Amino acid sequence: MDDFVALLRQAGLGVTVREDESAMLWDKLAFLAPFALLTTRHQADVGAVRDRHRPELLTVLDEIAAVARAAGASVTAEGLLSFFDRVPGTMRSSMQRDAEVGRPLELDAIGGAVLRAGAAHGIAIPATVRLVAELAQSAKRVA
Repeated sequence: MDDFVALLRQAGLGVTVREDESAMLWDKLAFLAPFALLTTRHQADVGAVRDRHRPELLTVLDEIAAVARAAGASVTAEGLLSFFDRVPGTMRSSMQRDAEVGRPLELDAIGGAVLRAGAAHGIAIPATVRLVAELAQSAKRVA
């Protein structure tokens, strides 16, 4: 593995090797889930979500950060919010684009993963549960 990492770095790629696959995946999902769920639910870019739906964003970030920490990731709601506040306001999620054209949503892979992990760790995540349910209902109406 070290030789492969060295080759990638020599090619100019930034490489980080992590021993804990679960924590690495949760680092990504902790941003992706609220981003995808909220932009899709509100049919808005991330700038509108963080400006017009900030209380909901904060609640969902708190919930998902708690689940991610329980799964072993060193994620904080503050860190997630900082990332949300730095990304371009016009950024839209692929789930949102899928919803706009009537394609199937990766709702179970993204939102469902958070719901299952929350349940497995005994963490209440009512705002996230509501978002996933609303999106599932919307997807049924489109299908």
